[in-house]
Amino acid sequence: MAFEALGLLAALLLGQPGALDPLLSADVAFRPRERAVSDWRWQAAQNLDASPGVRANILVGREPAAVTRCVRLNNYWCIKRAGWTGEIAADADGHVAFRSAADGATVAALLLRRYYVVDGRHSALAIVSHWAPASCGLSASVSRYAAARTAPSGLASRGLGRTLRARWLAAHGHRVGAVGRGRAQVSRVPDRLIGAALPAPTIALGLGSAPVSLSAALPDVLAGSAAPATVTGPACSGDTARIANYAAKAAAGIAASPTADLGLFDAAGQPTPNLARLMRNMAAVEIGPLGVSTGLVETAVAQAAAVVAARRAAASGGPVPSPGAAPASRLNEGRRPEPTP
Repeated sequence: MAFEALGLLAALLLGQPGALDPLLSADVAFRPRERAVSDWRWQAAQNLDASPGVRANILVGREPAAVTRCVRLNNYWCIKRAGWTGEIAADADGHVAFRSAADGATVAALLLRRYYVVDGRHSALAIVSHWAPASCGLSASVSRYAAARTAPSGLASRGLGRTLRARWLAAHGHRVGAVGRGRAQVSRVPDRLIGAALPAPTIALGLGSAPVSLSAALPDVLAGSAAPATVTGPACSGDTARIANYAAKAAAGIAASPTADLGLFDAAGQPTPNLARLMRNMAAVEIGPLGVSTGLVETAVAQAAAVVAARRAAASGGPVPSPGAAPASRLNEGRRPEPTP
């Protein structure tokens, strides 16, 4: 009965905006063992887009299985560590633990502004590709021109494809056909990158990272042309689909397609209503099936605009806007360079 009574009281409080502010103002800390910020339940109860019953259950420790790590970090957009305002720690994967959900939301709005206004990433696909990049490894971009200018100093220690002849050639180095030159240098290219980055040569068909047809030509790096070639491993296909799905959900209700301009900011650099919509869409992906409240996002957009105004004033030597526009802790962002995520 105690839990039910506490949940009912919490539900009543959650129906009153600002009722939990005294609780949210207490000192908070990151708890590494729990991988959570100490007040994440209060923050979630105040800022998540869920029914009062669901938020009350979170508050009393009966949260649904859908509560993700980033919710426990007050980081509803899963932002990585970069010395942000409100950042108190980070987990093992670099996700920031924010002092409050408002701090995390403001940083998300500032990051999206940088992507759109500064970096020129105007579509959902361009933004998401940088916000949540592929984790399948590096794509091998091999320049034939550079390969033609640079003579190989030796084979990998186990040879291309690890065939018997390749291993023999690697062991004998430059002594093949040129006795007395001395032992060849070992390639500095890690062996694991050779099989992953390049298709197998015709001498070792079927031993590469992907199936090779019998009509396959020599690898591009051996052809001697000046045109660059990019080879992406098959493991990236899952990440490609994930990014495409994320971009489609991010653009929903804003643009006709994931590659269309989202129109997040106008010509003067002021945010449009599309920015708040994009933030809600992205949060629904990052911490889905939960979402964030409209109030949290709209406040964050306004705070981010105040931070930008403070930075401009600081850069021009003018007075910093009055604290009435935004809390002083965020206006202090104008006194230091913007961190790089």
